Amino acid sequence: MRVAVLAVALCLAARVTAAAPVRSVRGVVTQAGSPTPIEGASVLSDRGDIAVTDVDGYFTIEVGSSDLELTVAADGYATRSAQIGDGVIHIELVAASGSEVIEISGKAPEQTKPLSYQLTADEIRVIPGAGNDVLRAAQALPGVARVPYAFGGLVLRGASPRDTMVFLDGIEVPLAFHFGGITSFYPSGMLADLTLTPGGFDAAYGRAQGGVVTLTTREPRTDRWRVGGSVGLLDSSVQAEGPLPGDGGIIMGLRRSYFDTVASPFVPDHTPLPSYWDFQLRTSWGDPRKAGRISPMIFGSIDRVASDQLLVTSMFLRFAAPFHRQWGATTLHVVPWFGWNQLQYEDRTEVDQRRTFSRPTYPAGVRAELVHDYEWGHLRGGVEANSGYVAQSQVGVTSLNGPSNMLGASTIAWTDIGLWTEARWKLDGGRFAIKPGVRLEAYGLSGELVVDPRLNIHQQVTDTVTLRQSIGRYHQPPTPGDVDPVDGNQKLHSSYVDQFALGVDAKLPSEVFASVTGFFNYGDQFAVKVSDPRSGSELPAPNLGGLGPTFELLLEKQLGVAMYRENLGRGRSYGLEVMIKRNVGSWFAMLAYTLSMSERSDDPRMSLGWRPFELDQRHNLNFAVSKVLRNWRLGARLQLVSGNPYSPSVPLDGDVVQIPWGGVLPTFFSLDLRADRRWHRDWGDINCYIDIQNATNYANAEGREFNYVQLRDVDVRGLPIVPFIGVEFLPPP
Repeated sequence: MRVAVLAVALCLAARVTAAAPVRSVRGVVTQAGSPTPIEGASVLSDRGDIAVTDVDGYFTIEVGSSDLELTVAADGYATRSAQIGDGVIHIELVAASGSEVIEISGKAPEQTKPLSYQLTADEIRVIPGAGNDVLRAAQALPGVARVPYAFGGLVLRGASPRDTMVFLDGIEVPLAFHFGGITSFYPSGMLADLTLTPGGFDAAYGRAQGGVVTLTTREPRTDRWRVGGSVGLLDSSVQAEGPLPGDGGIIMGLRRSYFDTVASPFVPDHTPLPSYWDFQLRTSWGDPRKAGRISPMIFGSIDRVASDQLLVTSMFLRFAAPFHRQWGATTLHVVPWFGWNQLQYEDRTEVDQRRTFSRPTYPAGVRAELVHDYEWGHLRGGVEANSGYVAQSQVGVTSLNGPSNMLGASTIAWTDIGLWTEARWKLDGGRFAIKPGVRLEAYGLSGELVVDPRLNIHQQVTDTVTLRQSIGRYHQPPTPGDVDPVDGNQKLHSSYVDQFALGVDAKLPSEVFASVTGFFNYGDQFAVKVSDPRSGSELPAPNLGGLGPTFELLLEKQLGVAMYRENLGRGRSYGLEVMIKRNVGSWFAMLAYTLSMSERSDDPRMSLGWRPFELDQRHNLNFAVSKVLRNWRLGARLQLVSGNPYSPSVPLDGDVVQIPWGGVLPTFFSLDLRADRRWHRDWGDINCYIDIQNATNYANAEGREFNYVQLRDVDVRGLPIVPFIGVEFLPPP
């Protein structure tokens, strides 16, 4: 039946004219009489457009004025049709042998979880300033701090980037952004959605004391082969998807940047410039409700920052085979994976000498989760294992006397084990629910056993208003660089953060979603730099902020630099997040505001007390809006963000001294503009876009440094106007 529906839809698509106006419709598909979402269902319009539901059952599809109904088909369920209306469409499917029942409403199934901010693949494409990139779009959400120069990194509720984990289909990703933050590691066209949880996540995730970002890949379409791609000012890509033998499917992509080539004529000689490759391949076989579905996949990234004197290369590769199986009310999800990371450095600054450094890491892991639904709620639990091996560093020197190579003295191996469980009880017909959970973890690097209790509660006050509360403890182990036998501290142990949040979200008239969340986080046992007692070194200089410490913060996990630390630090952050979003028809609008204060306490022997976090931004406002006008979509985004704190420099008695954290940079302002023009054809769509960041060319200050001629601090200017221009070829549905 599903193949027949696809064939009919494709025939109808051939009769649609290229100039037909379109709008976006959103909906959710669930099992009849249950809030359980149906993932991978095909949703087809009368004119032949197709969408596939994500892991939460949601879809977004473009419809024209001639479209009256949507047809929904899923393996194991009876095909259903639903009238197209305003608002979010809720469609319930019954098993193929059941009677024909269909319900349509504007209410999605409720979950007992902290408020998460979600962006669909279509929403990512329309946010101006994001450049079609999934993680750059996430930086416009509440709770996410602005990073200088739009550099890569996710700073959630005042937590360091190393405290936040990014997962792709349950696989932890070591490098979320390419060097320089130009774009993220995975193209948005191959994703179903992004979910950002800035805090209060449940017991299913551990080893992170900040937040969690989950990326969900979409299922490949298997009716026939499709090929698409894009050509832009900074990179180009190609994607293909289609059927495989055994009723399987495959989707694959390849992307190559040439930013270094484009920028080289406009920068001074010897300036290091970034470039990258990334590649993705995902397959899928089977039905979760029969023998199960397995999705072998491979993805990786190669990043280079190069000049004629310097070359830094960072690479990673991941292999995985997620497996999903469902027996009635019981669901099993298993994700085994393994990979390879490598950092290489080459210094050619001296004419007669070349120095190289490299160190590979071999990580592997498995996540398994089992959940059983009951009338009163559910029981859910799982196990997680993560292992790794850091090989010896390899140092090479090539001079006039020939090459010489040395191996480092240390290797590092570890295994972390996590066990977790939770129970969800529904009361008052599901209007009140409580979900306690606990996570037990054993850390191989520090030899610890920690226990993290967590609790999520929701109260549905009315049909449209829900209160949410979350409280929990979140431990995080040290990194391999922290416990390096040579330069690290093998006695270092984990740190933790206690997180509290209280929020309310509401579905307002005209399909407007609004939420307000207050949060408070307090952390202890943070690892901070101190003098190494083995070498008798002096106390390190106090952290006085500025661009240097900020970029060190952003890169410390990515580069894995070993340094001596002790568990002497503390952190606290508190604030308020506001989100208002509407995505119905031709309009998309989103307002995200964060009021936040984040502080740190470093080595108490320095007697500096609490200081501002390097990226402490009191106010952060993002407002994005876009509108479809026939075959055009026009949009704009406004950013107003408080300046970062820093330590001003002043001349004193012939010297220059800094006033610790005595200043704040000026407010950051940026207006981003975007225009898309789409041409519909029977053989596919062509979309031409221009996404302009900082369209007014406003001279923002990203830092300040002392000028010895003017005897005062002068601004270090931020990015000028930056255009992202490209053409996409989108194959027909």
